[in-house]
Amino acid sequence: MAEAGTKLSLDQKIQAVRDAFAAFNRGDLKALSDAWSDDFTWHARGSVFGGDFKGKEAALAAIARYPQTLEDITLDFHDIVANDKHVVALVNSSFKRSGKTYQDQIVYIFHINDQGKTTEAWIIADTELAKKAVEG
Repeated sequence: MAEAGTKLSLDQKIQAVRDAFAAFNRGDLKALSDAWSDDFTWHARGSVFGGDFKGKEAALAAIARYPQTLEDITLDFHDIVANDKHVVALVNSSFKRSGKTYQDQIVYIFHINDQGKTTEAWIIADTELAKKAVEG
């Protein structure tokens, strides 16, 4: 994304996040994981799919559980803000499970390196809502 020795602009970091969400939304998990560094870590503590997942393979397996378990997932940006250390996406989400629709506001936090790769990410969501949906 950026040439060696150059820093990504905030707009480029935001675009990297938008591109990753677009990959997830179209079901392209390979393109999603291609946006990550090899040592990528996904933090989903407290979630029904929770834990800390280190490495692309572990993170991809964790994230793949969402569309395998929940139906019609939509993730729409409310806002994306960035500084030199973080990109934060405020997302309105909805999904279906067993014929019922659930809505939530989620915060995603990303560290993106100067090669345009996400090195670490966190999801902060209403874990009780997801637990209720999954467990019944």
